[in-house]
Amino acid sequence: MVLNGVSLLQCEDPSGDRQEQGDEFMDILEERRRSSDLGHALRTFTPSPYRGAPPLSASALNRTVLESQYLRYVTKEVAMETGESVDLVREEASGILEEMSQNLQLGFIRLLGFTLSKVFKRLFSHINVNQDGLNRLQQAIQESPVILMPNHRSYVDFLVLSYILFTYDLPIPVIAAGIRKYLLIHPVLCFGRLYKTGTTIKPHFR
Repeated sequence: MVLNGVSLLQCEDPSGDRQEQGDEFMDILEERRRSSDLGHALRTFTPSPYRGAPPLSASALNRTVLESQYLRYVTKEVAMETGESVDLVREEASGILEEMSQNLQLGFIRLLGFTLSKVFKRLFSHINVNQDGLNRLQQAIQESPVILMPNHRSYVDFLVLSYILFTYDLPIPVIAAGIRKYLLIHPVLCFGRLYKTGTTIKPHFR
């Protein structure tokens, strides 16, 4: 992953040869192998929020979107195209917003942090994080909204990203993943509530 031209992280599987890294990279799994995963998950977690907007609950944000002038216009246009009533289209939009909305719960985030520590130590020999890139990210998060775009070399990308931000006491991202990919990752259990209380929202496609 690259931030302003700086590689932010690199993962290496246990079977691969370790590449020589500069001093700016730090292996976050090294500490996890020397200390308690439970202590890591239960430590104080107080990320600095984005300063440009007051925090809103999921329900308050949904109401703001539903009452926006743009959405009112869109619902009228959709109602005209489909022949449905405006109220029905608005109700459908409300349902989509409810499905997409996040509800990050610290207890569940800690559970994921503990679980991912165990999993990543088995999957990877190293997760190397670029300290300079991470410092830039930390500053950017406080000054403006940030969109992080993994290169999708695997479905683990967004989990590694969330784990790193949790490790460095940065806000957990809300990750937008297509519903098809979501079902592919969890074809049997289909953890809808897991993603909404953890890190992910699931947009619908019409």
